[in-house]
Amino acid sequence: MLTAEDLWYRYDRRSPWVVRGTSLSVAPGEVVGLRGPSGSGKSTVGRLLAGLLTPDRGEVRVGPRADRSGAHPVQLVLQHPERAMNPHWRIRDILAESGADRTEVDSVDGNLVRPEWLDRFPHEISGGELQRVNLARALLTRPRYIVADEISTSLDAVTQARSWHLLLNHARTDTIGVIAISHDNDLLAAVATRTIDLHTAS
Repeated sequence: MLTAEDLWYRYDRRSPWVVRGTSLSVAPGEVVGLRGPSGSGKSTVGRLLAGLLTPDRGEVRVGPRADRSGAHPVQLVLQHPERAMNPHWRIRDILAESGADRTEVDSVDGNLVRPEWLDRFPHEISGGELQRVNLARALLTRPRYIVADEISTSLDAVTQARSWHLLLNHARTDTIGVIAISHDNDLLAAVATRTIDLHTAS
């Protein structure tokens, strides 16, 4: 179980609280939606869950780290994949950041990453394809949970549906818990088993 208890966070002492007393839990294999308007702290909660930020108060509890050496058991996938990868690296090298060896990278799910992409650079494939690379890299760490922060907001409807279909298939197969962060109620109704509203999560 991934559990966040009474989280408080602000970016500096003079700033207002971005996260105020938020508590939530996610079970392995569960898909939980996290919604709220812009500025409600959704993305900050995602970073707290993934260990990229440390709460000022409260705590995040999760089991041991993933199988990959040094990999956090909660992986964060962001809206803009191009900002999460080195533009000078080939896709093969970007996937290898997960800790996967050459054989594992070469045999990555072809529905996520086509073999012909592996020797290309990020600017040589589309935004939707880059997001699938981003998802594949997170999955290669063998995470227990994935925080999907507005991962399909900038994609067209067909690409959006395909990205979520691929992620949810892997989540079901490997019993990965998913936290779907979005302000799109229709999307959350389609993918999540339950949804938490940040305004009532504390």
